[in-house]
Amino acid sequence: MKKLYRQILILSAFALLFLVNSCNPFDDVYLNLDMDTEFNITAAGSEISIQKDFCLSDFEDYQDNKDHILEIRYISSAYLTINSTPGLQGNNLVLTLYQADGSTILFKYTVSTFIAADYINNPLKINLTQQEIDNINLYLKNPRDNKCFIAKLELSNVTASTLTYQLECKTEFLAELKIEP
Repeated sequence: MKKLYRQILILSAFALLFLVNSCNPFDDVYLNLDMDTEFNITAAGSEISIQKDFCLSDFEDYQDNKDHILEIRYISSAYLTINSTPGLQGNNLVLTLYQADGSTILFKYTVSTFIAADYINNPLKINLTQQEIDNINLYLKNPRDNKCFIAKLELSNVTASTLTYQLECKTEFLAELKIEP
């Protein structure tokens, strides 16, 4: 009889531990929102300046969950070269992210010496200040509002192995969506 009580006690303890430590179906869910913006440039001059507009609604993860999003929080940003003319380089690569109005800067990141090939399969992490991160998070404060952005890429003193050059690249902007269950 003692063995039976002991087994019941042990089984009860395991059952209680399982119930207490199991997943709560009412916990919030978190998803990463990867917002890639591609730039395709073919030019012959010594300056590059190109911009792209994008909105949260352009991305499937946002669209699928927009009615249940509680919060959007900035995680990180990066630049990648996808393809380029051999020897493409320049000075002062400037990556700027604006609010939709085109005048409010969320961040501006500069690389003084840029060699396109350095960032093929080797992303350039865009390190932001705490103030820039706070500005982005403040802009994203109302997560169900479809926020729009302007991403701008500028490069000066461009040279390459040919007179006409090509640069295919992208910036990645990663945010976290907190979704209600």
